[in-house]
Order: sequence, then structure tokens, then C-alpha cells
Amino acid sequence: MTSRVSGFAVRLAAFVHFLMIALVPQTGHAEVVEIVGETMGTTYSIKWVVESALQTDGPDLELIREQVDHRLNEILAMMSTYDPESELSRFNAQTSTDWFPVSAETAEVVEAALEIFRVSGGAFDPTVGRLVRMWRFGKDPAADGIPSDEEIQAAMESVGGEHISVRMNPPAIKKSLPDVELDLSAIAKGYGVDAIVALLNEQQIENCLVEIGGEVRTSGRKEGQPWRLGVERPNSDSRQLQATVALENQALATSGNYRNYFEYDGKRYSHTIDPRTGSPVTHDLSSVSVIADNCMFADAWATTLMVLGPEEGMRLADQEGIAAYLITDDENGIEKLATTASEGAFVEVDPDDLKGDGQESPLTVFLVTILVFALALSGLAVGVIFSNRALKGSCGGAEGLKDEEGRSICEMCTTPPEECDQFKQQLKEQVASSSKSHSESGPDESL
Repeated sequence: MTSRVSGFAVRLAAFVHFLMIALVPQTGHAEVVEIVGETMGTTYSIKWVVESALQTDGPDLELIREQVDHRLNEILAMMSTYDPESELSRFNAQTSTDWFPVSAETAEVVEAALEIFRVSGGAFDPTVGRLVRMWRFGKDPAADGIPSDEEIQAAMESVGGEHISVRMNPPAIKKSLPDVELDLSAIAKGYGVDAIVALLNEQQIENCLVEIGGEVRTSGRKEGQPWRLGVERPNSDSRQLQATVALENQALATSGNYRNYFEYDGKRYSHTIDPRTGSPVTHDLSSVSVIADNCMFADAWATTLMVLGPEEGMRLADQEGIAAYLITDDENGIEKLATTASEGAFVEVDPDDLKGDGQESPLTVFLVTILVFALALSGLAVGVIFSNRALKGSCGGAEGLKDEEGRSICEMCTTPPEECDQFKQQLKEQVASSSKSHSESGPDESL
């Protein structure tokens, strides 16, 4: 308990440091600006490097935000299964087996999905949506219980990538069976990340990081160094780092089984459905992280390897030259597996480094926390009154604070990120309210 409270105090102190930097005009100093929002039933975070704090003022920031939201809404209008008017939903609703015209982008993503379907022997299947719903996940999930063997077999008759065809000129898709459905949720989110990186690059923003629901792609560098990201330790009860990875012009996607599941009659059922069997996977693979040149393939391959499991997944990943980091968790503890292509990319974090030293007294920690919180609010008030500037930065600025070994303070803290995110969001909302700035809101849409 002491380490968690002290971790929160450290993050608050870092946030005060961040506020001081944000509120004092900088000259000739690179900073990381961040915008956040909602899309695809989750959140997005976009960061980029600017050479001067002055570059973040004025309409440019809001223009970029508007462009990002517009681009993401375009993708939802093509590939969402939650929007009944999207291209994908209309294709799923019709029973014709004729060619169905779609955008070039939808055809591109479907073609990529079918390629991975073939290479993986059906472990990745863009027609698995019906089974996902049957197992109480996805859009309009079953209310309770688990499906019978007969129900699974009936659903399997309309599952299979071989029932889908795609053409690029003119772009169109078709199904060989009337009841076949397409669900691109395991690949389209990564495509959305790639699309936003391309958008930022078109705006001459070369050094950036785009994240949607945990899927990430980087462009360029962060203040001369590769962007450093973390892989979470598989644990449903806490949030800790398992490894770090430095990326430059690459993408990282992670798929895991340890948070999204349900229990029925004392048995746990994973949200990862094996399209080949029609049922949730039962192996002990807890997490897969994949590095690729683009996020669309990283996203799809992370799901593919999660379905295949540790042995079969490692074999296929090595065969295809996929840079992957697999974590299993069973009665013998955690085991880490890295493919040949990922050698040296994932740097494991010592769990002891994530713990506090336990020397602080509870009273001291409590007083420090209260003091820092008061300082943060004071700094916020000064910023609103005198500078009228929006908050910006990453992880409350703690990302810029390093320990003796050069690790970010964020990596040393065991406080769940959502607690700090809630704190930062409250401060951001106060700034937005005081300065009458743009309010971020939008529908909770998913793919």
C-alpha cells in the first residue's frame, strides 16, 4: 500500500514539474504535445514533437484535432459493425452473393485480412463475428450462458474466409454464402493508426506517436531518441511493466487474454475465439506483442498468434519472420518467449524495480501527497489566469523525469495509469471550462 501511495505522490510531483514547464514560455526547447479523444469504442492518444512551446498555441492544434476526428469517422463509416449504415454493416445485412461496391480502403483491409487468413491456416478469420457474439463478446453479445455444441456447429457453417472474395478495380467484395458476415475489428483499428500517422506526416509532423486502444505506431524520433513503449505484465489485478521496446518508424500491437473474459459455472472463457474450433482458446498464452512496419499487420498478427498459442504461434511467427514477444502464465509462473526476428527488441523490466523501497512512513507519504496536490492545483490556477494555455505533455510530464539508470519515473510507479489519467483529465476539464476552449465529445462507436 505504501509503494502505491508513494507512486501516486511521485506522479503528482512530476505533474507539477510538467505544469511549470507548460506555463513558462520556452524558447528553442523541444516539447511533446498530446491530444486525446474517443473512437472505435475506445480512446486515442496522439503525441508529436514541436521545437517550441509557441507552436502549440493558436488554431493549429484544434485544426489537427478536427482532421484526426474527421479521418477516424471516415474509417468508421467504412468498417464499423456498430454503425448500421457503414459499408461493412450494409454488406453483412444483404444476402446477395453478387459483388458489393466498397471503398478502396475497405477492399485493401479485407484483402490484407484474407491474406493472413490463408497464411495462418484459418487462425485469423475476418468472418468470426457471429461466433464472437455467440460467446458473449462483440456487438450484441449473447445475454448469458454458453452456446451448445449444436449452436456452434450451426454458426460454423457461415464462418470461413474462403467464403469472401475481394477485388481492387473497381473495389468490391462478395460472399459465396448469404449468411456470411465480415468483422474487421482485429485489423481495422491498426489500419486507423496507420491512417492517422499518414495524416500527420502530410501536415509535416514527422516525429509523432499514434495510439488507438493500445495499438501504436511511431514516426521519427522523440527528441533525438526512439520512442520508448512498454509491454504490460499479464495480471488482471494490477498494472505493471513486463518489458520495454524502443521504436522508430515502426508499430507495436498487443493482444491479451488476462482482462477480457467471463466466468460461467466456475470456468473462465477467453474473448479470443479460435475460428477453427468455434470456441474460446484454452492454452496458457496470456499476451502477445508484435512489432511490424505498419500497425494494420501488427494488430492482425497479434490476434493470430494469440489464437495459435505458444508452440504453434512461435513456429508460424519464426516461419514468417514476425517480431513477436509471447508471455505464458500457468501454475509454474510466467515464461517469456521471443521470436528470432525480435531478438534484442524487447528489454525485460526487473519486477523489483517496480516496487517502492518501503522506507517512507504513511504519514510522510500522506502529507507529501496532499502538498503536491495543492501545488498542482495552484499551478493550474496560475496557468489559467495568466497564460490561458491548454495543458500538454505525456504522463503528466513524468516521462521526462529519469532515475539514475535513465528510466522514466512512470516506469517506476505501480499506480494504475487510469488513476493518473483521471487526475489529469479533471485538471484538463477545469482548464477547458475556465478558458471556454473546445470540448471533446463524441459517440461511443466501435468497429
